[in-house]
Amino acid sequence: MLKITKRRLLQLLISLLLVNFLFIKYLHADNTFPHRSSYPNVKTIELDELYHKNKQCLVIDVRSKIEYDVIHISDSINISLSKINFSTLVENAHKKQNKACIVFYCNGHTCKKSYKAAQKMSHSKLYNLVRSFDAGIFSWANKYNNQTILLGKVLTDKSKLINKQEYEQHLVTKAEINDTFNTIDIRDHFQRKEEKIPLKALKRIPLTRIRPLLKRHLIKDENLLFIDKVGKQNRWLHYYLKEYGYKNYVFLKGGSTTFNKN
Repeated sequence: MLKITKRRLLQLLISLLLVNFLFIKYLHADNTFPHRSSYPNVKTIELDELYHKNKQCLVIDVRSKIEYDVIHISDSINISLSKINFSTLVENAHKKQNKACIVFYCNGHTCKKSYKAAQKMSHSKLYNLVRSFDAGIFSWANKYNNQTILLGKVLTDKSKLINKQEYEQHLVTKAEINDTFNTIDIRDHFQRKEEKIPLKALKRIPLTRIRPLLKRHLIKDENLLFIDKVGKQNRWLHYYLKEYGYKNYVFLKGGSTTFNKN
């Protein structure tokens, strides 16, 4: 009787360890791609698989044109998810190229746009061809830089990619702002109407118009402070500042929304 009890206890212990292992494995997968569980019907494609099938697929960057112009997968096209006729534009693009699969991508593991793009195609006859490359552009650029376009050129030097630490070195808080800064508001017109910035001597140059001014150095490299909406647009501006040799610049952490926070 004792032997049977020990055997049963051993079996139970093994079962518990197995369940614990599978649970930990599940949590790890969920943390790596935190939104997959929210979009169970969206089929995904992995990094290396996309690389080997790249020529067979219509690869679509669903981010904004600003983001696409900074960095994108070679031979991908840009159809922003915000387009009202998104599905029609995808179908027209596929009709021209007639590829075996359609792959949507955005910024990375925490970006939902590639899943949402796939969902938008759910009523299309092309839906079985649709995949989400949810690892995103920066996972691609770090491994396949020779198949990445950065600021219009092939990314031959991966040190040109701006990581989180490099970006954070250029951040200042609201408390650190003073009158010595040459402040530029890069928000769009409708964003400025939503929220006022209580600073004097403020220049307003939307991000969509700032690149040629930086390229020609019509904006002086003198203690520049750039303010966007929530701290995301500045990440793309950072690439242009670095490319054109600017050194004396910072970004407001959290963007203009910080002025309405206690």
